[in-house]
Amino acid sequence: MTGLNRRDALTAAALTGGLALAAAPAAAAPKARKPTAAQQLDMLVSRAEIEEVLYAYARGNDHGDDAMIRGCFWPESQHKHGRFEGSSSDFVGFAMKVGNTLKYSKHHISNVSIRIDGDRAFSECYYNAHHRRPDKAGTGEEDQWFEGRYIDLWERRGGTWKIIFRRGTTDFNAPVTPAEAPYAALPAGSHAERSKDDAYYTMLARFEAGK
Repeated sequence: MTGLNRRDALTAAALTGGLALAAAPAAAAPKARKPTAAQQLDMLVSRAEIEEVLYAYARGNDHGDDAMIRGCFWPESQHKHGRFEGSSSDFVGFAMKVGNTLKYSKHHISNVSIRIDGDRAFSECYYNAHHRRPDKAGTGEEDQWFEGRYIDLWERRGGTWKIIFRRGTTDFNAPVTPAEAPYAALPAGSHAERSKDDAYYTMLARFEAGK
């Protein structure tokens, strides 16, 4: 066989092999295992429990409930929010100092997204906060609104979900607005209390007592 014929034969063999490979069916990718019914149920229950913790964090801030806020975090939980970076316990202490100066606050939680992986979880939610506080002159009150997100890592221990790391962001600050009248000018009993005198606590106690 001449060199030219040998080269033609090798080229033909390569083309034939390439066509055969192209015609062969691709190996099927392994199918992802669908969670069992028990796993799906656990995910749903875990999501509901995590949402309740997020709501408890907002409620605790609005009523100045130190124990309720701390109950959202494991003792060694870490925190990064704005210029603060340290333990979640220290952040709660910082937040309580700010909260104790307020006349009123409301924290709204929304856009909750949660992923569960066994006893670990990842979540993101948005918050919208309204603070009523004394103005700098000390002669009146002012309102300020904030928007941001809480991005959390969670652990479940002994069947309880708590935050092990939080990254908080402040994505928007509205201009401070002078209040037309002090918060206390609202009719007594018609507004929220930054204490356990609030209707949430009194009515919850009645409910738990079966009344």
